Amino acid sequence: MRIMIVGAGSLGLLFGAKLFTVCDHITVVTKTREQAEALRMQGISLDGDKVISTNSNEHNIRFQSYDESVKEDKHPDFLFVMVKQPAIRDEFISYLKDSMSAGTIVVCFQNGIGHEEKLISAVGSDKLLLAVTTEAARKEGLTKVDHTGHGITYLGSLTRKGGPPQASQILLQDLLKTAGIEAEVSNEMEVRIWSKLIMNAVINPLTAILRVRNGELLESPWAMSLMRELYDEAMLVAGAKGIELPDNLWKTLLHVCKATAQNHSSMLQDLMQAKGTEIDSMNGSLLRIAKELKLELAVHQTVYCVVKALE
Repeated sequence: MRIMIVGAGSLGLLFGAKLFTVCDHITVVTKTREQAEALRMQGISLDGDKVISTNSNEHNIRFQSYDESVKEDKHPDFLFVMVKQPAIRDEFISYLKDSMSAGTIVVCFQNGIGHEEKLISAVGSDKLLLAVTTEAARKEGLTKVDHTGHGITYLGSLTRKGGPPQASQILLQDLLKTAGIEAEVSNEMEVRIWSKLIMNAVINPLTAILRVRNGELLESPWAMSLMRELYDEAMLVAGAKGIELPDNLWKTLLHVCKATAQNHSSMLQDLMQAKGTEIDSMNGSLLRIAKELKLELAVHQTVYCVVKALE
């Protein structure tokens, strides 16, 4: 089995370290040559242990940067897209298409909504799987990652909502399980995607604005009040779109916040590192849909503006 992981952030490094032991060959594509060179020299450290060491004959993993040639690896079985949504532009999509062979399946791990339509148009719905993961990881450096929370990865197609799982879905599910990553094929990917979108749109901007860890939101009645208002507004949009979400999603959101209590959200990490955030693909997406539906999301509009100002 040949895997190509495009994006060497926290999840990219985590999945690369886990899958290394069960794949014939893995290519990890980084944003910068600096990180690619560091990984070539040092390997990957997971939870403080050197999982991939450059001192042994581990030739089944290759590190390269986004601007390096991929001619040798144009036949991955699965191509994991693990960059943040704003990176999925026309140039990036061309890069993906150049990296694929006729049998390659693209697996998209992005938060938010909107990117899947671009990728379906580019590679075709039969070549695209969507993934929603609750695995939590924190990147500690160019080559180090901590697995901060175990979760589950749901796999499925947005266009195929019934019938038995496809062979590629079962194959990938089994591969992830063998690597120690809990995985499940789902026929309800729209529900999975919207559920995670709403949880991210509630937790991420508030932790970013307040500069707190996820669990600290639960310690303040004022923060909890804002969380509930953001949640109710998001559910209003989902309902207007005809998307039926679980009745216990609010409880699930609080559980996720508690389970990742010590984590800095990705949006907070981006601001701390003076990077752009995913606010446009999270709260921004909800605001765009709400505008089309002639709905007002006053709290989402406020937190959106504050995060954009902080950017």
